[in-house]
Amino acid sequence: MSHVYDPDQLFDRTIAHLKLRGDRELGRILQVTAPLLRKMRQHQFPVSGVVLLRIHEVTGISLPELRQLMGDRRQKFRLSSHGPDVLTVRQRG
Repeated sequence: MSHVYDPDQLFDRTIAHLKLRGDRELGRILQVTAPLLRKMRQHQFPVSGVVLLRIHEVTGISLPELRQLMGDRRQKFRLSSHGPDVLTVRQRG
């Protein structure tokens, strides 16, 4: 496993695990817009706890393993309600 922060590895492994064709399908399943996924891949936006939880829900992969996949070595992971509301979630309908 990589010890360098790399959201690409997290998303690539999730795509492989779910047998998807790419980011567009991953975005649909995670209910995250494609531009937000692209920003996370390009290190312009951090992978939020909400995205990690959603990946966990759809794959069954444990949160510690998901954090390890993206190179997060912190001992604690805190979800914050502070800061801008930055997660764009698609509405079903």
